[in-house]
Amino acid sequence: MKILIGEVLRPQGINGELKTTDYTDGLNAVKNVKTVFLDDEEFKVLKISARDNCLYFCLRGIFDRNTAEAYRGKKVYCDRSEINKSDDSYFIEDVIGCELVLSSGKTVGKIKNVYSSNVDVFEIETAEGDASFPFLKKLDPIVDLAARRITVNAAAFTEVVLYKETENAD
Repeated sequence: MKILIGEVLRPQGINGELKTTDYTDGLNAVKNVKTVFLDDEEFKVLKISARDNCLYFCLRGIFDRNTAEAYRGKKVYCDRSEINKSDDSYFIEDVIGCELVLSSGKTVGKIKNVYSSNVDVFEIETAEGDASFPFLKKLDPIVDLAARRITVNAAAFTEVVLYKETENAD
């Protein structure tokens, strides 16, 4: 199963290297990736490096800047089995749709989206409307993917959650 790991920003240098965004946990996560897909086109990976929160790929068949230029804006995928992840990290697609529950037992809603940054921000759909919160260690999260449930500390959640304002229909 393929998973999105970045997007081609631009060629880097004259030898066809591609500079991409990094949607992973960094170079360690992708160091064993042998094949990538630029949209649906498959390439063997010759070398991967990381600098300044970006990944750099040298791919078989892309040997000059002009060829590399044609891939600007393409999505970069790999097989998810090639990603190295720690026991306390998760694929975004696996947590979307999980139920969010507070340590008090109250069900808050469902994870609607995750925005990846220095700190992942979870967007949730609740009975009161949409809300978001940074996924911080202080939440003491318990992630149970098999049960499709994430439990967080109720007091800490109350401190960090932001509810979106809804417009009044007058």
